[in-house]
Amino acid sequence: MREELIMLTAAELAVGKCHPTSFPEPRRVYAWIRFLSKAIRIQSHSIAYTRTAVKIRFLEPLIKVQREGWVWLNFVAPVPHDPTNSVDPEDPDSEKQ
Repeated sequence: MREELIMLTAAELAVGKCHPTSFPEPRRVYAWIRFLSKAIRIQSHSIAYTRTAVKIRFLEPLIKVQREGWVWLNFVAPVPHDPTNSVDPEDPDSEKQ
């Protein structure tokens, strides 16, 4: 049995108080997603944001299904734009190709 993905709830987003803004084009980002027993960092696309959260679209790694959901803003970092630099500065196991 697979673990359920944990994304932010409407209460955490305070949807009545803030209105999400969509990005004109999705932006490539690294994002942390949570499961009950672990958190993993994935590459995804940010598609909307609020002051405190980002909506991401990603391929769920365990079941290979496209998903969307909200994560806290500090769970997201932009993917570097330099195509010749494949090193993730936050990943000590990352290697430049």
